[in-house]
Amino acid sequence: MGSHVMRQRYTVLAALVATSLLATPMVIGASNALATSDSPESVTQAVAVTPVEIAPVASAVTPETCNRKVRVVYSGYANVPAGCPTASR
Repeated sequence: MGSHVMRQRYTVLAALVATSLLATPMVIGASNALATSDSPESVTQAVAVTPVEIAPVASAVTPETCNRKVRVVYSGYANVPAGCPTASR
């Protein structure tokens, strides 16, 4: 009984592999047929390019606050703002 079930599973697997091997060229052919072709009859048109002036923009200065959301473990890595108290261990 066990070998019969195993043989059925191999038959189903072989049928799936054969179907995928037959279907792959058809799917690739269909996708190539639907793809846009680059034919030599393509129309090209000149497009006007307008130069744009780029000016530097000053960034908004944000005031430094003393609020810290994270506990500082290594305090030597960052500069503490002038009005803030330093944390001591």
